[in-house]
Amino acid sequence: MSYPRVLIVSIGRINSSDTTNNGLLLRNLFGPAWPRVNLAQIFSSGDNGDEGFFGSYYQLGPCDRTFGSLFYMFKERIVTNADIAETTGQALVSETGAQRKVKEFSKGLFIDSGLYEILFRPRLSTEMDHWVKDFQPDIIFAQGYNLTFSLLPLILKNSTGAKLAFLCSDDWPTYLYSGQHGETKLFRWLTRPSIKAAIRQLLSEVDIPFAFGQPMAEEYESRYGKSFITLNHADDSVRFDNSEPHRIYPPDVNTLLAIGTFNKFRWPLLIDISDACRELNALGTKTRLVVFSSSVDEEGKMALTTAPFIDVIPDPGNDLLPSYLKGADLLLLAEGFEESYVDAVRLSVSSKAHLFMFSRRPIIVYAHPETGIAKYAQAHGWARVVGRRDQSELVAAIQELIDDRDQAAQLVCRSDSIARQFHTHRENRDILLAGLTSVPSGNIAL
Repeated sequence: MSYPRVLIVSIGRINSSDTTNNGLLLRNLFGPAWPRVNLAQIFSSGDNGDEGFFGSYYQLGPCDRTFGSLFYMFKERIVTNADIAETTGQALVSETGAQRKVKEFSKGLFIDSGLYEILFRPRLSTEMDHWVKDFQPDIIFAQGYNLTFSLLPLILKNSTGAKLAFLCSDDWPTYLYSGQHGETKLFRWLTRPSIKAAIRQLLSEVDIPFAFGQPMAEEYESRYGKSFITLNHADDSVRFDNSEPHRIYPPDVNTLLAIGTFNKFRWPLLIDISDACRELNALGTKTRLVVFSSSVDEEGKMALTTAPFIDVIPDPGNDLLPSYLKGADLLLLAEGFEESYVDAVRLSVSSKAHLFMFSRRPIIVYAHPETGIAKYAQAHGWARVVGRRDQSELVAAIQELIDDRDQAAQLVCRSDSIARQFHTHRENRDILLAGLTSVPSGNIAL
């Protein structure tokens, strides 16, 4: 089998082991068979100090941006310890509340808004140029997600003559710097036109376009005038089949389980579920919600801590997760209902959905019907969808799946079938390799 030399250009470092969604995604897609020496990455953040998953790495530094020294000096002063811990997994000395608030305000105004992308654009430094030429990529693999990582792949393509591939896991071209994820809209008039122009240029020059899920493939073909190859989140079904269930609560307590990162649009839905648990307990159905999370919005942390039917537990990690999922009675995917957020995630599919499917436990999707996850569940029937923030409907859905074993079994059978059809390692790795070798490139190495 021939494997091209692929240079991944992606914001966060793909470490050997961490729980970031993109890290899990790319480790699963490229897998153990791809020679490490044929994989390299240019990144800007998220180095946890391990040996890494790819064969070689280049981290952007001051020389790789215009006025780069000024940018990194400023960034060092405004990035919070919580941000560093989230991307690297390294615990740091806590900051005072006042320090954190000042940093968060500055970061939101300067970085989250995209303003710094306008001021400190990427450039091909001598150091980066030498490193890239030593690697000799056949393919530049772009993911975008900010202006720098939309412009840099084009710079590298022009420099190397390599083919350009593209894959993103949600519709960031629609929401980036728009304020839809809660960032300031103060500079939107400046940053949105810049990112739109960069996206048009990037997609016009892509030779191997991948989309994440069929809805994105169809939307992007219409939007960008190219036929996109469909990939999905993937995992190994055997590790779920071989895992022993691990329960959090005693057998007489129905265990609801949610997992993920909970931003300001998601965590209030967990409070809804806690309220539903209160009503179910009053009706005689003992029920509690356990939440595995590595990141909860600051305001949500206090609310979840004081919610009487919720227990928040640190994410147990990818290796142990199947046992915990199989030990639950119901699995819940909570997305969002606010209009601006719904619009931003209408092509997104949760990175936990396929893990829930492989666990062979009944699933409830609690989300607006126009979100990507709700549309996926409705289209393929792998979950019970609660598409309104309605307490009675949420309680009824939970009660039904606890009491009606036939209905629960039908959902489990359907979700298992969908997982094995679309979400296995083998299926998606074959698609990725076929796509990356379908366009003739430079020197294809064994």
